[in-house]
Amino acid sequence: MGGQSGDRAQGRNHEARVLRRHLPARVLVARRHTRGQSVSSEDEKTTAIGLLEREWHQLDTWLRSLSEAQLDRPVFSAGPGWRVRDMPTHMAWWQELAGRVAEKIAAEGGAPDERGSRPFLGIDTPFDELNATTHETWRERPMKDRWDRWLVAHSRMIDAFRALSPDQLLQGEGGLEGLKRYFAVPALIHLRSHRQNIEAALKETTTT
Repeated sequence: MGGQSGDRAQGRNHEARVLRRHLPARVLVARRHTRGQSVSSEDEKTTAIGLLEREWHQLDTWLRSLSEAQLDRPVFSAGPGWRVRDMPTHMAWWQELAGRVAEKIAAEGGAPDERGSRPFLGIDTPFDELNATTHETWRERPMKDRWDRWLVAHSRMIDAFRALSPDQLLQGEGGLEGLKRYFAVPALIHLRSHRQNIEAALKETTTT
């Protein structure tokens, strides 16, 4: 019992760190009106997924434009030994997690409770161990493999989101960018946070 309670607290602390700089980006999904008729929930779902796609592709284009020297820069906030080149596979793991959650919801119903996505999937490994394992698994792999992993994980997540009903994916009041919180964090907020980490790392190394 004590270990589970500590793990939940650790998870909440991790999520708080990811969200802290992005709370101003929170928006509610509002019913818009076109020619006197409200936009359907399917339209809202399409809009939300479109936002995820645009932000991911913008980040993907930027990351792929970095030089080998930039990819080797240390990312100070990510942990000892982490470099920019380690971030795509790190973010991919969490996007794939969101995809797995969506797949389970589509197949079985239900949804993560306040404990989050990992218990919903039967994962009891702490966040830090999961991140460390991903880093160790991929740290010697070539960038081609990392880019492939990054794309496959994102595609799996988007396909899984498209298979959900609007009610399963979207949340207005209490959501983030119109999405359920457990989808918004790995799909969008996490990427925004780590883009800031990478930008800070690149800026730091050019001024020291």
